[in-house]
Amino acid sequence: MKVILVIVYIVTLGISLLLGVNVNAETATFANKRAILDGDIGLWTNKEEIDRRLQRIKEAGFNVYMPAVWYGRGTTWPSRYAPWDFTLGPKVTQAYDPLRYAIAKAHEFGLEVHPWFTLVFRWNEIFMPEYGLDGVTEGPHAAFDVHNPSFREFMTNMVVEVVTNYDIDGINLDFGRAMGLCQSSACQQEYRAVYNRNLTIDSLTFKINPSQVPTLIEYQEKAVTALIKSISDSVKKSKRTILISADGHPELTRYEQGQNSLDWVNRGLIDVILMMDYHPTINVKATDAVRSQMTNPKALTLLISNMVYGADLPPNQKPFARSGQWLADTIATISARWPDTGIAIYFYKYLSDEQMAALRTGPFRAERKQAARIDPPILTVK
Repeated sequence: MKVILVIVYIVTLGISLLLGVNVNAETATFANKRAILDGDIGLWTNKEEIDRRLQRIKEAGFNVYMPAVWYGRGTTWPSRYAPWDFTLGPKVTQAYDPLRYAIAKAHEFGLEVHPWFTLVFRWNEIFMPEYGLDGVTEGPHAAFDVHNPSFREFMTNMVVEVVTNYDIDGINLDFGRAMGLCQSSACQQEYRAVYNRNLTIDSLTFKINPSQVPTLIEYQEKAVTALIKSISDSVKKSKRTILISADGHPELTRYEQGQNSLDWVNRGLIDVILMMDYHPTINVKATDAVRSQMTNPKALTLLISNMVYGADLPPNQKPFARSGQWLADTIATISARWPDTGIAIYFYKYLSDEQMAALRTGPFRAERKQAARIDPPILTVK
């Protein structure tokens, strides 16, 4: 009987590898992870500030730190492929490696580190014009051209450089979407060659009714998936145990974005979808609908926001921290309804003392008691 089971496992493994299916899909999830994203590159790259942040994150009961390391304007580590983030001064870039320092400190606190990359997001139209997608903007920001094979190779190299050279526990892929339609001559030629159709004409039709142009929907999706697959394949060759998460809206149909995170997770290109739900009331129906389409529903983790902003803001008011009670209750509800899926919070800037207290005495309480048995870290990193 044991021989038969071994043979079945080997055959299953072989088929899975041939089809590109992740045989570890049942275990590679966000279960028991309590993550917080930190987008303030100018702050976490400061030694004194990152020490303070990690202390607060640990005290609140989090166990995963997700710092933004690439914000479409340069790196937060010494790179072979791109310049430093242009907001960082020589005090950082010439003195030490801020990413290595942050990782070592986080590990001393018992925190995992999952660097956060905004893949297609480009800070402005000036930065790296050779990879830019002309004519596409979101507010004051621009986009990289995901249809450009050179850009996909560049971004893959950037992610793999961090995975290979740093002792990290996972990576987070944000802006894994096209951000808009490409109209470059290269895209025009490629689209004509693949579909024998005119990209300009189809783009005009697409803006009126995307469903009338299935070839353009496919064109967008193929390019974005090619980027995710390139990163996934290269990362797994470097460190197979790295957990790959991707932020997205799998509940929405946004044809121009080309983001099919459900396909990515079901094929094993990523391990976890961080489903962004930043509203005060969690969309239970949409979450359950997405889970029903997943091979492993536990690979869907909710990414919620601890701040009020956007359409939820009162008129003429800037974003502000949500109440600690709201945060604790929301996390408790999520944990009860969808156990073993973990939680991620956007983002550190609005982590108030009130929120920390509510987490310590609420949904993170059991974890805090267990962590208290461990001696506090000795901070010795230079």
